[in-house]
Amino acid sequence: MTRSCSAVGCSTRDTVLSRERGLSFHQFPTDTIQRSKWIRAVNRVDPRSKKIWIPGPGAILCSKHFQESDFESYGIRRKLKKGAVPSVSLYKVFKYEDTRDCRAYVTAN
Repeated sequence: MTRSCSAVGCSTRDTVLSRERGLSFHQFPTDTIQRSKWIRAVNRVDPRSKKIWIPGPGAILCSKHFQESDFESYGIRRKLKKGAVPSVSLYKVFKYEDTRDCRAYVTAN
């Protein structure tokens, strides 16, 4: 099954063609604080509960949502730098007042 980028409005799919075009795909961090930063940045609402969207274990973001400076290169491979947070072309309607609110949702699930 082909995975799709979790950013609202992004239709990028993790395919061979996407990777040949230089796109990379990144799973949400497991570190609670870093994960909550990504969730806040993605700014997505669960359509059923109308609350903060919590990514599942297979949720990914494509490289289109990161600055070039967020990456480090190792030959032809590149990976996200530690602490990188998505910041490009993200939906900006639902605002979180406090990071602690988001962390409470992350740790509860």
